[in-house]
Amino acid sequence: MNEQQGFSTSSHGLMAFIMQWWKPIGITTLVGGLLAFGISYTIKPRFKSTAVFYPAVTQSVSNLMDVKGGSGKDFLVYGEESEAERVIQILNANEIREFIVKKYNLWDHYEINEESPKAYTKMYKKFNENISFRRTEYNSVEISVLDTDPNKAAGMANDMLFMLDSLKNRIQRERAAEGLRVVQTKYEEMEQRIHLIGDSLSSIRAKGVNDYESQSEVLNKELAAALAKNNQAGVRAIQAQLDTLAKYGSAYLALSGQLELLTEQQILLERKLEEVKADAESSIKQIMPIDYGYPADSKTYPKRSLIAIGASFFSFVLSVFFLIFLQNYRGYKHQLKRTADAQE
Repeated sequence: MNEQQGFSTSSHGLMAFIMQWWKPIGITTLVGGLLAFGISYTIKPRFKSTAVFYPAVTQSVSNLMDVKGGSGKDFLVYGEESEAERVIQILNANEIREFIVKKYNLWDHYEINEESPKAYTKMYKKFNENISFRRTEYNSVEISVLDTDPNKAAGMANDMLFMLDSLKNRIQRERAAEGLRVVQTKYEEMEQRIHLIGDSLSSIRAKGVNDYESQSEVLNKELAAALAKNNQAGVRAIQAQLDTLAKYGSAYLALSGQLELLTEQQILLERKLEEVKADAESSIKQIMPIDYGYPADSKTYPKRSLIAIGASFFSFVLSVFFLIFLQNYRGYKHQLKRTADAQE
């Protein structure tokens, strides 16, 4: 192929072109690969550490103690998709991120000036570049950390695991504490109502009404006997007691019914109070670790061989395109010269 001619776009033409210019193309490709390989040594190697766990099924402690079966979820069940997505959301919480940033002094470690403009944006971007979470195909959750220090990478992965368990438990306890306050207030109101009804019944009993139904039955029998014997004094005494029963009996029956109902409700509320208190004061393990992070003994990044191969390929393509452009440009100039000579 004459260098004064234009470049042919056929595969045969391309191969012929590469064979024609193999020496500069080969030198450029080799130099590009060697240069990239050398530059890769200036890149700090990064090590990867991974922690894997299954999230436990979210349920309250009181549910475990429910002899009726509670929600029906088995305490030993794990690996549900919804639970995995939920814990990934918690892992992205600012509280966990700020804990890791502070404990491992990532401002200095990532060489970010905390007082600089958009410092937190830079930190979060760097944090998300080096730390990631994903749900695996088996519905476990994987925490991956890349760092120039393999010990820091393992430490951050494991600390995020422990922080997740602590934060998830705290969220549940705080919510249970809110429920406890509501139930406690209701229970105290119930106790107060029962106390007031008890005081009212005591006042009625002080007037001689202790058991309306049985007293009415007994007094009516005694009244009939007194009338049969024409015992006027007895009749008057019994009638006075019956008048008292008639006056306070309906109130006694109403208050007794209310007291019985409230007492039943109090028993149920007391049981609920114990359940919510158990949720507010107890904690159970929220994760089931499969693999803890460990310091890697070999780097994950950079892969120098891949960098060299990629740079070599890029150099090869760039050199081919440059030489094609150069040959086409020379062909174009040569054509212009021939046209000018012909016109003369």
